Parts: sequence; C-alpha cells; structure tokens
Amino acid sequence: MKNFFLLMFLALCAFEIKAQDDCFLVKGRIFSEDSLTAISNVNIVSELSNYGTTTNWEGWFLIKSKLVDTLWVSCVGFDRQRVPVSKDNLFDNELIIKLIRSDIMLDSVEIYPWPDYETFKQEIINMPWRKPFFVPGVSKEGYEKIINQEPVREPKASSINPITLIYNRFNKRERFKRKLERNRRQFNREMERLGADSLMIPE
Repeated sequence: MKNFFLLMFLALCAFEIKAQDDCFLVKGRIFSEDSLTAISNVNIVSELSNYGTTTNWEGWFLIKSKLVDTLWVSCVGFDRQRVPVSKDNLFDNELIIKLIRSDIMLDSVEIYPWPDYETFKQEIINMPWRKPFFVPGVSKEGYEKIINQEPVREPKASSINPITLIYNRFNKRERFKRKLERNRRQFNREMERLGADSLMIPE
C-alpha cells in the first residue's frame, strides 16, 4: 500500500514538472501605434497558463506563457487586443505589441452666446431699467454733492493726543519722514527757480 502511494506521488510530481516545462517566459514591450510611445499599466493575461501581469512605466512586461498561447492585452483608452504567442513568432526573444487608441470622434459644435446679432440687440434694448434708490432724508442735490466731491486722502483729526504728539516728535520713523518732506520742499524750490517744473516731486 505504501508503494502505491509513493508511485502516485512520484507520478504527480512528474506531471507537475512536465506541466511547468511546457511554459516559458515571454518578455515584451507595448507601444501606442500612432505615436510609438511606451504605454504603462497595461494588463496582460495568458489565456492558457492563466498568468497575468502589467507593464512598467517604460512599457516592459514579463509573463509566463505556454509554448503555444494567446495573450489578452487591455488598457484604458485603447482597443482590447488578442496576441498569439509561440517561440517562433518572437523577435529577438521579445514580443512587440502595438495598441490602437479607441478614440471616439464627436461632431463639431459651434457655441454662440446669442443665436444672432438681432436677438442680442433686442435683448439689450429690452433689458429692464432699474430706478435709482434714494436714501430717505437725503435730497437729490445731496447725492450729486457726494458723488462729485474730491476724495479726501487723509481725514483731518479734530484733536491730537499728547502722547501721540510726543511719539511723533521723537520717533525715528516720524523724524525720517519729516526730513524727507523738508528735502522734497527744498528740491521743488530749486527746480522752480531753475524753471524745471516737470522735475518737481508732487505732494
């Protein structure tokens, strides 16, 4: 009985070794047919050996295949391809596969903001007119005075804090600003004396 099981075990091992001998490694590279650029992350599955793999960033792959087998190659954006494999059709022991892009051509569409110029013109003419909003208590003359008045650069202070006055007097930055103002006035007086008003520094 022991001899029977031993013979069965040896027979199974021999069958497994024979099955493994029927396979060989297929090395290949996948390109795009239109630009001949390598394609990464392509799925390759052997139909008979049931092995699978994907291409690297340079398009290379390595898969175990039967002596006569078929590889199913698929990738997003490309047509699925069925590639027959045998030791006779390998080029320099490498398999070169070119995938065809599955482009979907759409009809051209022209987009216009308006159907035609006349429609656009009528839409502008028929736009609703908004009445001006007036704040209660403010007259129309008051609005015009506010709109037409000159902008004020710096608001005039009604009173100066004594601490602020002392700070501005002895602060290094404020003293530097006063010095620049004196230099500006002196420069403008000199330019005015020479008649070069265009070179004067504005306030």
